[in-house]
Amino acid sequence: MKMAEKTYRRGLILASAAVTGGVTGSIYMWSIFNKPLIAAYGWTPSEVSLAYSLFLLMVCLAGFVAGNLQKKVKPSMLVLIAGIGFSLGWFLTGFATTIPMLYLTFSVIGGISDGFIYNTAVSTATKWFPDKRGFANGICIGCMGLAPLIFAPLGNTLIAAFGAAGSFKICGAIFLVCYLIFAWFIKAPEPGWKPEGWTPTESQAKASAKSATTSQMLKSPLFWTLWLTFAAAASSGMMMTGHASGIGQQLAHLDAAQGALMVGILAVANFFGRFGFGSLSDKIGRYNTLFIILAITALDMLFGFAQASDFVSFMVVLCIVGLCFGGVMAIMPALCADSYGSENFGMNYAALYSGYTVASFIGPMLAANVLQSTGAYNLAFTVAGILSAVGLVLVFIAKKLATKQAAAETPVKKSEETA
Repeated sequence: MKMAEKTYRRGLILASAAVTGGVTGSIYMWSIFNKPLIAAYGWTPSEVSLAYSLFLLMVCLAGFVAGNLQKKVKPSMLVLIAGIGFSLGWFLTGFATTIPMLYLTFSVIGGISDGFIYNTAVSTATKWFPDKRGFANGICIGCMGLAPLIFAPLGNTLIAAFGAAGSFKICGAIFLVCYLIFAWFIKAPEPGWKPEGWTPTESQAKASAKSATTSQMLKSPLFWTLWLTFAAAASSGMMMTGHASGIGQQLAHLDAAQGALMVGILAVANFFGRFGFGSLSDKIGRYNTLFIILAITALDMLFGFAQASDFVSFMVVLCIVGLCFGGVMAIMPALCADSYGSENFGMNYAALYSGYTVASFIGPMLAANVLQSTGAYNLAFTVAGILSAVGLVLVFIAKKLATKQAAAETPVKKSEETA
């Protein structure tokens, strides 16, 4: 009975982390707002796209603060307060009629709040599942990727009925209800807690024993290689989440409703990628899985989109990007915990997450600038494919560095035991 209660407890916490984090995944439906905002206020594609990138920059910066605060403030309170701020940011965006207002309400208020929620939810879920980090990250982060399946059609319907401004206000109210209900269940385990009956493998035991500080991590060559890998690997996915609707309308001649549907399909692929590749990485290794992901992404971006001229073909290549992008987002937090431990995971992953933040500028802004200068997205696919190929090389280097780092840590541990 005791075992069942423990399992249920961490299962409930994972579900709550998935829901509260999942609401922040509404950011991935941003592409459906691009054209309505441009049409309503006369803003340029680059100006609107920058709001998305700035939002993700704020997520990264807030993650550092959230990682530190988790040692002092209950996760439930952090998520609740940040959830109110996130909802308020979306609601106030409905009143934004200038670019500075858009950046302040959506990018700054919404992005900072998102950073607190994302970091706290992922960190808490990871701590409860030392035995299944890939699985826990896949579920928690997967729901963030799945959110547009619900919010993209909803947002498109609201835009058609109330305009972009009205849609932002209504979404903000919906988000608030979710946080008022689910934030209370986010609770961190006691220090040293582990699942009852779980006997860690040698690699899991080593990972659990690690407790590198952020300053120690930043001195590690492995960290910077992983950081560059994250930036290269996430760029293609960020480009598609920021422009999926517009790209589909141009390449495959989709209408606005079909474009919104593509955002939802991308979300489903994103979820299954996070869950599937995250679980796969528990079995065949993080680096092996990441290598497979980047190889597929490079081929898809370099050759797949050139053939995407109708609904079905575009859906296929888009799903491939979504699956691979989801896998990257599930594996990188697990790699961070594997390499540097769970004790300082909040701060450590915030530092690694800044690589993703760089990708959030590279991907969306690349697509926006290419569209603005050439009138088409084609060149952006080629650049994104090359970045993925560079990521393949970085993964190979990171794996070598991880092996070297593990070998260097083992003698230290033995000498400490002898002393």
